[in-house]
Amino acid sequence: MSEKLVIVSKRRTVGKKIFDIALFVVTCILLVLAMIVPVIFAIPAVLGAVLWYFLAFRSDIEYEYTYYDGELRFAKIKAKSRRKSLGAVQMDDVLAFAPKGDRSVYKFENDRSLSYKNLTSGNPDAKVYELVFKGEKGINRYEIEPDEAMMDEIMVKYSRLVIK
Repeated sequence: MSEKLVIVSKRRTVGKKIFDIALFVVTCILLVLAMIVPVIFAIPAVLGAVLWYFLAFRSDIEYEYTYYDGELRFAKIKAKSRRKSLGAVQMDDVLAFAPKGDRSVYKFENDRSLSYKNLTSGNPDAKVYELVFKGEKGINRYEIEPDEAMMDEIMVKYSRLVIK
């Protein structure tokens, strides 16, 4: 049995890209004005540059899915340096694992009482799967993007749970 690892980068939205560009333009204007009148514009220019750096380069998010011996683990990686565990799921606790929109998970999609986490990239072309399982606080639903190798590895032991 081998460990399967999938890392999915979250896509930046159009609004975030526009905000980054606008903040960059404002920071450049403040830097030019700081050269003319340093007393007034120096501190806002430096603060704008630091803020732009952290928002543009240090806010990238990736999701990591790891499958090993009947356990799926999820983690969130920010800026390729900070890793936060989001939880683990035993495959024995899984109620349904199917592509998004499949009839087997339809009743769970419309249930507002379920805990829900979206761990996908946001890419409209990606194949998204829904994972419904019994957790400590009730039934949970995750949306994930596993690759074919991970799905094949899960299908070896849990073929009755997984719909490809």
